[in-house]
Amino acid sequence: MTMTTQQYANLAQDSYDSPDLSSDQNRRVNIGGIRYTILAHVDKESGYQGTIYQREDTKEIVVAHRGSEFKEQPFKDGVLADGGMVAKRVNAQAADAIEFTRAAIEMAKARRDETGMEPQVTVTGHSLGGCLAQITAAKLNLNGETFNPYGAVSLGLRIPEGGSSVMNHVMAGDVVSAASKHFGKVTMYAEPVELNVLKASGYEDNGSQLDIRNPIKAAVTGGDSHRMHHFLDVDGKGQPDRSILSQPQARELADRHRPLFEKYRGDIEDIRAGATLGAAVYRGSQAIADEIRRHLPESSPESPFRDAHGALPAHGRHSLDPRDAGHPNRAMHQAIHTGVEHAFASKGLQVGESSDRTSAALLVNARQNGLSQVDQVVPGRQTAAGLDVFAVQGDVHDPAHKRAQVNTQVAAQIPVETSFQQLATVNQQLAASQEQHNQDQARTQAARTV
Repeated sequence: MTMTTQQYANLAQDSYDSPDLSSDQNRRVNIGGIRYTILAHVDKESGYQGTIYQREDTKEIVVAHRGSEFKEQPFKDGVLADGGMVAKRVNAQAADAIEFTRAAIEMAKARRDETGMEPQVTVTGHSLGGCLAQITAAKLNLNGETFNPYGAVSLGLRIPEGGSSVMNHVMAGDVVSAASKHFGKVTMYAEPVELNVLKASGYEDNGSQLDIRNPIKAAVTGGDSHRMHHFLDVDGKGQPDRSILSQPQARELADRHRPLFEKYRGDIEDIRAGATLGAAVYRGSQAIADEIRRHLPESSPESPFRDAHGALPAHGRHSLDPRDAGHPNRAMHQAIHTGVEHAFASKGLQVGESSDRTSAALLVNARQNGLSQVDQVVPGRQTAAGLDVFAVQGDVHDPAHKRAQVNTQVAAQIPVETSFQQLATVNQQLAASQEQHNQDQARTQAARTV
């Protein structure tokens, strides 16, 4: 295999364009200084698009699976929300991708019959295209390289984690590649801005799991990390730039701050798994049981939700929902929800799903900022970028008051169920931190009495 990583990246990017195959001349293209012939291109009803390239010098064949550039925020476009590939663990394009890749293998065999030498077939892709590259490599025993892929391991396709068939190149702050484990090896790159985003979101640069951090804020703020341009010699506006692949300091930065980046990426994977389960909550008890079974080594014939009489319990909300009676944050949620609705009304904003998402996100931020109760909710500055909303514990004029803040446009991108899952994580972190504090105090007291 003589293809370089940069050449794979160039093909992954080129696959976003639909080629004109009306003539042999149009099939011959120069990409990054390498001459290729486009052997085939498909655009399926499932949404799958792929292109088969053959290098003119080495005759290698590369299948480039087109992905999604996520022109808005990856978070907003459903990476961690219900629906689509992630929450339902279904990739509607996988069958078409496998069929198209098999066609490339048959082309290689046909050329062996003609020339006596069979060209090697490899795969590539960015984002969801990278996921399809992992799937086709795993199912058809191929090699390849991907860029910020969504990992194929969690899709229920019996694809194992790890191995050396595929090299996956990821930006440290990328939410898409962080959301699921990968088939193949993972190489991580980092830019200083990604480090700053995580630190601004509460991530401490150590191995501790007790820092009060906000992965949702980091995911929304760092959405640019997913863009393909990081792996190209052009920037996000198409101007000349230097690919991250040719910058050794990018790998060094990722390695130097690996505990911080791994902590964030682990949080994103946990949230994605929680969003899948959270979505099942609203489909009923059997759906919850089915989703939990996905995490088990073997399916059990009995539902884990059956009561003593063997019947499934009546439909109800998940225990992590702060709207439930008995939830420790129910009073805070009620106070925030009422205050947010008043703030929306005072600014002429429509109360509904957006205010519900704002309330849920504000509750998470309130807990992250150490609030144990909410005495008032105060609207702040309103611009084209949204309305700032504050939750306050104590008198707003008292310098000792505590407060938390969200922006309505940012909050509107975060499903309520995702916020509630993050709330559970924050509460666990706070409980662990308090337990550690109690143990430290007990040890100090014991030392004094000796």
